Formats: sequence, structure tokens, C-alpha cells
Amino acid sequence: MNFKIENHISMKKYIVLLLTVVVFGSCVVYHPHNVDIPLLSERGQLHVDGSVSMSAPLLVAPALNATVAWAPLDMFGVQASASVTDFKNCYFQAAGGTYFPFGNAVLECYLGYGHGLSYDDSVGDLNHHHYTVDGSYNLVFSQINFGWAGLDDGGIDVGMGLKGGLLTPKWDKIERLSDGTETLAERHDQVHFLLQPQLMFRFGWQKVKFSVNVAYAFLTDWPTENNYFNYERFSAGLGMHLMF
Repeated sequence: MNFKIENHISMKKYIVLLLTVVVFGSCVVYHPHNVDIPLLSERGQLHVDGSVSMSAPLLVAPALNATVAWAPLDMFGVQASASVTDFKNCYFQAAGGTYFPFGNAVLECYLGYGHGLSYDDSVGDLNHHHYTVDGSYNLVFSQINFGWAGLDDGGIDVGMGLKGGLLTPKWDKIERLSDGTETLAERHDQVHFLLQPQLMFRFGWQKVKFSVNVAYAFLTDWPTENNYFNYERFSAGLGMHLMF
């Protein structure tokens, strides 16, 4: 009987400690953004995609995402995308490149630049020290997309993408003292290589489709001992896709 009670108390303490570490000791400075894979196939095409996505394993607030892709010329396309989380963390990117249609199959190659802002003023630790994590990052990247557009009489699109690039951050962890003063506790500005595969599935009608996107991010040389500069590995989004 005593063993069961002690076991129950130990488990309860463990759960409380785990939740405290997740809620108060975590800040997400990057997550895989739900950028659409447009699969442009001819001059004049305009694709607009809007979605809501969630990321894991820390499960931050949902992100609102929007992507616009346009083919102004044969075999040349441009793309712009934006993502906002909590109205505090945001990311913008622009890219240009080429596309090669082969019947229903499409190959796209892009070069682009992205800029993100990260902010969190609610993190702390078990010693009642409170911190603000604030900063930004730049991303220079290339991306290759491949897929099939307009299957099943135009109602289904399937695509996959692979993004790779250099992410250059400058994130500050600032300690907030009880008297209102702030001191720089730590700075993270190490350059990382980003590798991010992505899968896309769209279904519906020829011009209007529902979209599903999943992505996974991997950053090299990440500081595993610091839980204030976390990044999310996985994201999944649902949205609406329009083609003009």
C-alpha cells in the first residue's frame, strides 16, 4: 500500500516537473515553415495558398501561412511566402527559379532568401529566473520540387520538395530581474546548415483545392544543452489552394 502511494506521488512529481520544464524552459526560435509547393506548369499561372499549421515536439501556437507563386515567363517562376505565429514570431521569404513540365509531371528549381523574427517573453526556469529571448535570422537557400499536377481530371496534385541552405541567427537570451533591469545572459549566432524535406497533397477541383503539407527540419551543430534556443523538427498544415 505504501509502495503504491509513494509510486503515485513520485509519478505526479515527475509529470509536474516535466510540464514545468516544457512550459517555462522552452522557447522555439525556428520551425519548418509551411511554404507551398506550387508546381507551375505554364506561363501566366498564378497560385495562391493559405494554411494553418502546427509544429512539434514542443507544440507552439498555430502558424498562419500564405504563399503566392506566379509564372511571368515560360520556364521562369517567382514565389513569395509569409508565416506568423503568436503575432510575435514571423518569417518571410522570396524566391525565383525555373520550372520544367513533362505532361502532368513538373520539376521546379528555386533560389531564395528568407528573414525571420523570434521573440518570447514568458520563459523561465525552476529558480524563478525570467528571460526574454529575442532576435532574428537570415536564410539563403535553394529548393528543388517535383510532383504531378492536375491528376484525375485536374482534381489532384502530389509533390515533394527539398530545401537546403545556410541559416544565420542572432538570438539573445536576456535575464529579466525583479527590479526591472535586464542583462544579456547568452547570445547564439552560430551559422547552421538547414536541410528540410517536404511533402504536399492537394485534392478538390481544377482551380480550387484543399491542401495538406508536412515538413521536417534538420539544423547542423545545434546546441543541445541550451533549452532556450529550441527549434521544431516537424510541422503539418491544412489549407486552401487557388489557381488562376
